[in-house]
Amino acid sequence: MRAIKELGQHFLNDAAIASDIAALGEIVPGETIWEIGPGLGILSDALITRGAKLKAFELDKRMAGVLKRRFGQKIDLTLIDILKLNWTEELSKEQAPIKIIANIPYQITSPLLYKLEEYSADIERAVFMIQKEVAERLTAQAGDKAYSLLTIRMRLKFDISLAFFVAADKFDPPPKVESAVVLIKPRQILPDLGDEKQFYSLINASFAHKRKTLRNNLLPYLGREKLEALITRSGLDFTRRAETLDEEEFIFLNHLITEL
Repeated sequence: MRAIKELGQHFLNDAAIASDIAALGEIVPGETIWEIGPGLGILSDALITRGAKLKAFELDKRMAGVLKRRFGQKIDLTLIDILKLNWTEELSKEQAPIKIIANIPYQITSPLLYKLEEYSADIERAVFMIQKEVAERLTAQAGDKAYSLLTIRMRLKFDISLAFFVAADKFDPPPKVESAVVLIKPRQILPDLGDEKQFYSLINASFAHKRKTLRNNLLPYLGREKLEALITRSGLDFTRRAETLDEEEFIFLNHLITEL
């Protein structure tokens, strides 16, 4: 079946890789697994083989017949754009936090990751195949070139590790970029952010312009008087850029801002 470019379709063609992805899910036979974008079903097969009660969400209506013929009642298929799904309603049907295991269409990677962030309390584990570049952003450390706002936001809620890379020739058609598989698990102890709304405003402002210093990015957000007070009280170097500050430093700044 021809891949539709507009849907970002690149069908995995290596069953061994699908098996490796499924293994990262540590599936308990009979437990519900969500799969996003099952396509022709190569990963679905690996999940079902391991005993998953598979709930799949697929945008491409052409796949319905293929998947139903292949798996019958073993797959609960919903034809929908996963970003338009009522996640609150769908998750309320589950009796426990769920696992999501999927080969993600590249163009929905970031909005889907932010869905995970929003519903982190309902996620037990996620295993995603995504662009290598995004995987590197998710696992970067402060000071790394790949370190970004996405890094901080996702890692506030999750522990994220890089499992393995996947070459372009493992897909039909081959994408123009390499792929990587990441394992995403909720953090056991969440950090004390203080004023949470303020914290997110702080990091958004800090990363607003990648090439600007922390001082220049925070000036419109805080105003000159508060900014100068923050610089004095924090003892930090505000000529640094946001990508050099780690989570603890941003939390420290947020608590100080509350006191100003």
